[in-house]
Amino acid sequence: MVPSQVVQAQDDRGWRVLSQVARTPGTPGTPEAPLVLRLPAGARVAAMANVGGASTDADVVFYNPGMLQQARGVTVSVQRYGSQATTGSYASVQSVGSFAVAVGAQLLDYRTTMPSDYVAAVRNGAPPLADGGGVHASSSAFTIGVAGTMGGVRVGTAVKYVEDRIAAGRDGGAAFDVGVSRPLGFATLAVAVQNIGPGLTVANMPGRLPTRLTIGYGGGLFPLSASWDIGLQTQVAVERDGFVRPAGGVELAYVPIEGVAVVVRQGLRLPRERDEPLVTGGLGVTVDRWSLDYAVEPMRGGRPVSHRLGLRIR
Repeated sequence: MVPSQVVQAQDDRGWRVLSQVARTPGTPGTPEAPLVLRLPAGARVAAMANVGGASTDADVVFYNPGMLQQARGVTVSVQRYGSQATTGSYASVQSVGSFAVAVGAQLLDYRTTMPSDYVAAVRNGAPPLADGGGVHASSSAFTIGVAGTMGGVRVGTAVKYVEDRIAAGRDGGAAFDVGVSRPLGFATLAVAVQNIGPGLTVANMPGRLPTRLTIGYGGGLFPLSASWDIGLQTQVAVERDGFVRPAGGVELAYVPIEGVAVVVRQGLRLPRERDEPLVTGGLGVTVDRWSLDYAVEPMRGGRPVSHRLGLRIR
């Protein structure tokens, strides 16, 4: 079996078990927008079930600004949902004196069948992106973050301009994130509150921001032996309507020579959207400061497998 088939088989078996003990994702729920803030924002993170609160890559600005002082470099990635939707992101983190400053952008271009019902298009469990439709829509977020250290704790904040468009309707506004982190044991404990703000209104229909509290713990890659390293990311997120999403990911790296690594990644999460998979996976290759990453999300309901490619420069 190819990797995507293996991940899909694991997902199908695990979903049947998990759905018996958790609230079933996909039931029409609260409208949360912009839609791009509910999607992965990086290829490495997407491969590990979209757990990024304790990451040290530049795209951590989309997950926890309290980690920015540990992050450096640039990340860029693109993901396709069949032939109907494309999302991408860019992030950069630089040191400015004793602070870390980051900029980032997330963009989603898709099609929907709901030109006049914004609430239906962005509610939890709404029709999946790969299904498409006859109406053009887009979603975007532009972020600036800054972080410093206070009393041994890294503290950060980020401000975003967010916007949704469906047909001729559009609305935009501000949102805020706050986060903290500190080393704990062999890894980092990270806490963030994301997407604080009043929400959007398109065609006189409201969409609340996808506000969430996340508590994460992770780090790596850590050496296992002369040629093998391991990393992990774990997270529990409490979403605005009380839905609790546990998730975690692991990456195993083979290091044949110093500065070169081949990485296999896998993630496990409680899904929320109707087509969102339980299991994710991916691969990565690092040469010195450059990393090329690939993530696969075998979407449920017979929909096309979603692929994401990313480049990281540290």
